[in-house]
Amino acid sequence: MTLSLDLFRDKHGDPARWCAAEIDSYLAIGEIAPPVPPLYSYSEMQEVAVEHARSADVQQSVADQLASEGHAIAAGIWYRGAQGAREHAEAARYGYPHYEAVLNGW
Repeated sequence: MTLSLDLFRDKHGDPARWCAAEIDSYLAIGEIAPPVPPLYSYSEMQEVAVEHARSADVQQSVADQLASEGHAIAAGIWYRGAQGAREHAEAARYGYPHYEAVLNGW
């Protein structure tokens, strides 16, 4: 079993009560422990990007239809939805860390 920072905290309890040796161990594990893998792989994020792009196309189509019928306010709402979907698609193409940052507004 690979020791991670989360497992160390679970085993040793509240960091405010750690002795100097436990703090040193925690810092050493932080330097050598492998990073937590992203929630989604790169290929899975490409699939998410395709779905967002598909959604953007549909929303843009609805916006165009509404605009042609003279429903400017509703068309604007759908247009903003399409724009948001395009932004999410672009972020997803870069992989999960970038996508997560866009979703969370970082």
